Amino acid sequence: MGIFRLNDYSPIIDPSAYIAPGAQIIGNVEIKANASIWFNAVLRGDNEKLLIDEGANVQDGAVVHSDPGYPVYIGKNVTVGHNCVIHGCKIEEDAVIGMNGTVLNGAVIKKQAFMAAGALVTENKIIEERMLAAGVPAKELKEASSNLLERAQEGASFYRNNGKRYKENRI
Repeated sequence: MGIFRLNDYSPIIDPSAYIAPGAQIIGNVEIKANASIWFNAVLRGDNEKLLIDEGANVQDGAVVHSDPGYPVYIGKNVTVGHNCVIHGCKIEEDAVIGMNGTVLNGAVIKKQAFMAAGALVTENKIIEERMLAAGVPAKELKEASSNLLERAQEGASFYRNNGKRYKENRI
Protein backbone atom coordinates (compact mmCIF):
# COMPACT_ATOMS: atom_id res chain seq x y z
CA MET A 1 0.00 0.00 0.00
CA GLY A 2 1.16 3.50 -0.70
CA ILE A 3 -0.10 6.51 1.20
CA PHE A 4 1.39 9.73 -0.12
CA ARG A 5 1.34 13.39 0.80
CA LEU A 6 0.93 15.76 -2.16
CA ASN A 7 1.72 19.45 -1.66
CA ASP A 8 -0.17 20.49 1.49
CA TYR A 9 -2.42 17.43 1.60
CA SER A 10 -1.89 14.15 3.38
CA PRO A 11 -4.55 11.44 3.34
CA ILE A 12 -6.64 11.23 6.51
CA ILE A 13 -7.52 7.62 7.27
CA ASP A 14 -9.60 6.48 10.24
CA PRO A 15 -7.75 3.77 12.21
CA SER A 16 -10.67 1.35 11.75
CA ALA A 17 -10.53 1.58 7.93
CA TYR A 18 -8.88 -1.21 5.98
CA ILE A 19 -6.37 -0.39 3.23
CA ALA A 20 -5.20 -3.44 1.23
CA PRO A 21 -1.66 -3.95 0.00
CA GLY A 22 -1.17 -2.39 -3.42
CA ALA A 23 -3.78 0.32 -2.89
CA GLN A 24 -2.50 3.84 -3.63
CA ILE A 25 -3.91 6.81 -1.71
CA ILE A 26 -2.57 10.20 -2.71
CA GLY A 27 -3.18 13.75 -1.51
CA ASN A 28 -6.51 15.22 -0.45
CA VAL A 29 -8.29 12.00 0.52
CA GLU A 30 -10.31 11.26 3.64
CA ILE A 31 -11.38 7.73 4.51
CA LYS A 32 -13.86 7.36 7.36
CA ALA A 33 -14.53 4.61 9.91
CA ASN A 34 -14.92 1.00 8.76
CA ALA A 35 -14.44 1.86 5.09
CA SER A 36 -12.31 -0.50 3.02
CA ILE A 37 -10.04 0.15 0.06
CA TRP A 38 -9.04 -3.04 -1.73
CA PHE A 39 -6.07 -4.35 -3.69
CA ASN A 40 -4.71 -2.08 -6.43
CA ALA A 41 -7.38 0.58 -6.01
CA VAL A 42 -6.09 4.11 -6.71
CA LEU A 43 -7.53 7.12 -4.88
CA ARG A 44 -5.88 10.24 -6.27
CA GLY A 45 -6.84 13.49 -4.56
CA ASP A 46 -4.60 15.78 -6.57
CA ASN A 47 -7.28 18.24 -7.80
CA GLU A 48 -10.15 18.17 -5.30
CA LYS A 49 -11.01 16.24 -2.16
CA LEU A 50 -12.07 12.60 -2.23
CA LEU A 51 -14.26 11.66 0.75
CA ILE A 52 -14.96 7.99 1.37
CA ASP A 53 -17.63 7.85 4.07
CA GLU A 54 -18.23 5.31 6.83
CA GLY A 55 -18.57 1.68 5.80
CA ALA A 56 -18.04 2.32 2.09
CA ASN A 57 -15.95 -0.11 0.07
CA VAL A 58 -13.84 0.60 -3.00
CA GLN A 59 -12.97 -2.75 -4.51
CA ASP A 60 -9.94 -4.11 -6.32
CA GLY A 61 -8.62 -2.12 -9.27
CA ALA A 62 -11.04 0.80 -8.94
CA VAL A 63 -9.83 4.32 -9.76
CA VAL A 64 -11.24 7.30 -7.84
CA HIS A 65 -10.13 10.72 -9.13
CA SER A 66 -11.32 14.31 -9.36
CA ASP A 67 -11.03 17.25 -11.72
CA PRO A 68 -10.80 20.90 -10.65
CA GLY A 69 -14.27 21.86 -9.42
CA TYR A 70 -15.41 18.24 -9.21
CA PRO A 71 -14.69 16.64 -5.83
CA VAL A 72 -15.70 13.04 -5.13
CA TYR A 73 -18.06 11.91 -2.40
CA ILE A 74 -18.66 8.20 -1.83
CA GLY A 75 -21.40 7.92 0.80
CA LYS A 76 -21.97 5.67 3.77
CA ASN A 77 -22.14 1.95 2.97
CA VAL A 78 -21.63 2.50 -0.77
CA THR A 79 -20.18 -0.37 -2.78
CA VAL A 80 -17.86 0.51 -5.66
CA GLY A 81 -17.25 -2.74 -7.56
CA HIS A 82 -14.05 -4.12 -9.03
CA ASN A 83 -12.38 -2.00 -11.75
CA CYS A 84 -14.79 0.93 -11.57
CA VAL A 85 -13.84 4.48 -12.54
CA ILE A 86 -15.32 7.08 -10.20
CA HIS A 87 -14.48 10.57 -11.44
CA GLY A 88 -15.56 13.90 -9.98
CA CYS A 89 -19.00 12.72 -8.86
CA LYS A 90 -21.24 12.13 -5.86
CA ILE A 91 -22.52 8.71 -4.82
CA GLU A 92 -25.04 8.85 -1.99
CA GLU A 93 -25.44 6.35 0.84
CA ASP A 94 -26.26 2.68 0.27
CA ALA A 95 -25.80 2.93 -3.52
CA VAL A 96 -24.02 0.26 -5.57
CA ILE A 97 -21.77 0.78 -8.58
CA GLY A 98 -21.45 -2.59 -10.32
CA MET A 99 -18.14 -3.99 -11.55
CA ASN A 100 -16.48 -2.05 -14.39
CA GLY A 101 -18.95 0.80 -13.94
CA THR A 102 -17.96 4.38 -14.76
CA VAL A 103 -19.38 7.54 -13.19
CA LEU A 104 -18.17 10.84 -14.69
CA ASN A 105 -17.79 14.46 -13.55
CA GLY A 106 -20.82 16.11 -12.02
CA ALA A 107 -22.92 12.94 -12.00
CA VAL A 108 -24.97 12.12 -8.92
CA ILE A 109 -25.99 8.61 -7.92
CA LYS A 110 -28.78 9.05 -5.39
CA LYS A 111 -29.39 7.05 -2.21
CA GLN A 112 -29.92 3.30 -2.73
CA ALA A 113 -29.54 3.56 -6.50
CA PHE A 114 -28.04 0.54 -8.20
CA MET A 115 -25.81 0.71 -11.31
CA ALA A 116 -25.49 -2.50 -13.27
CA ALA A 117 -22.05 -3.87 -14.12
CA GLY A 118 -20.41 -2.05 -17.02
CA ALA A 119 -22.79 0.93 -16.93
CA LEU A 120 -21.55 4.41 -17.89
CA VAL A 121 -23.09 7.40 -16.12
CA THR A 122 -22.22 10.43 -18.25
CA GLU A 123 -21.29 13.91 -17.04
CA ASN A 124 -23.90 15.72 -14.92
CA LYS A 125 -26.39 12.82 -15.16
CA ILE A 126 -28.51 12.08 -12.09
CA ILE A 127 -29.61 8.55 -11.27
CA GLU A 128 -32.59 8.93 -8.95
CA GLU A 129 -33.05 7.30 -5.56
CA ARG A 130 -33.73 3.53 -5.53
CA MET A 131 -33.46 3.26 -9.33
CA LEU A 132 -31.70 0.50 -11.25
CA ALA A 133 -29.66 1.92 -14.13
CA ALA A 134 -27.81 0.05 -16.86
CA GLY A 135 -26.21 0.55 -20.25
CA VAL A 136 -23.81 2.79 -22.13
CA PRO A 137 -24.89 5.46 -21.56
CA ALA A 138 -26.73 4.44 -18.40
CA LYS A 139 -30.50 4.78 -18.36
CA GLU A 140 -32.86 4.25 -15.46
CA LEU A 141 -34.73 0.99 -16.10
CA LYS A 142 -36.96 0.53 -13.07
CA GLU A 143 -37.14 0.93 -9.33
CA ALA A 144 -34.73 -1.40 -7.54
CA SER A 145 -36.53 -4.36 -5.98
CA SER A 146 -36.46 -4.95 -2.25
CA ASN A 147 -34.41 -8.09 -2.99
CA LEU A 148 -31.79 -6.04 -4.85
CA LEU A 149 -31.65 -3.44 -2.07
CA GLU A 150 -31.23 -6.21 0.50
CA ARG A 151 -28.37 -7.73 -1.53
CA ALA A 152 -26.71 -4.31 -1.65
CA GLN A 153 -26.86 -4.03 2.15
CA GLU A 154 -25.49 -7.55 2.51
CA GLY A 155 -22.62 -6.72 0.14
CA ALA A 156 -21.68 -3.59 2.08
CA SER A 157 -21.84 -5.54 5.35
CA PHE A 158 -19.69 -8.31 3.87
CA TYR A 159 -16.97 -5.85 2.86
CA ARG A 160 -17.02 -4.11 6.28
CA ASN A 161 -16.54 -7.48 7.96
CA ASN A 162 -14.01 -8.66 5.39
CA GLY A 163 -11.96 -5.50 5.95
CA LYS A 164 -11.92 -6.24 9.69
CA ARG A 165 -10.90 -9.84 9.01
CA TYR A 166 -8.03 -8.83 6.71
CA LYS A 167 -6.91 -6.16 9.18
CA GLU A 168 -6.92 -8.67 12.07
CA ASN A 169 -4.83 -11.05 9.95
CA ARG A 170 -2.42 -8.22 9.06
CA ILE A 171 -2.97 -8.54 5.34
